[in-house]
Amino acid sequence: MARGPGKKLTTIEITRDEGTDPLPTTDCEALERIAAEVGHSHTLPAVVRLIFIADDYMAQLNASYRDKKGTTDVLSFDFGPTPGQPHSGEIYISLPQARRQASEQGVPELEELARLFVHGLLHLAGWVHDTPQQLTAMERETETFLDAIPL
Repeated sequence: MARGPGKKLTTIEITRDEGTDPLPTTDCEALERIAAEVGHSHTLPAVVRLIFIADDYMAQLNASYRDKKGTTDVLSFDFGPTPGQPHSGEIYISLPQARRQASEQGVPELEELARLFVHGLLHLAGWVHDTPQQLTAMERETETFLDAIPL
């Protein structure tokens, strides 16, 4: 759970699709710590579901919601307030794509997962990257959290 100054609690639920391997408990705990830190600085939905999926499912989501072909690394969906329900959002991370990116960049898998998770959380907090300047600012903010939290 994450609580920012004067902010509501955010519940983080981490799950996976059938086509993916489970993450070690220590990795899940690290991702929960990261969400707590992001929640200290940004308003997040009351419930955030982090779902690890395979490339084929991510490609379906990417086609359906972004009209783009192929897989991508992370997608966020903010469901907004719903009467009688807490504000919620979902972050989907393609585990195979994240692993490929970690390998290509020469970084530990957990570091890449954390980077993608923070990116998704920032989208749920209202950040966008429609311009190169917005993307640079979002990447800087992501790195601020990754530098502050030992994995």
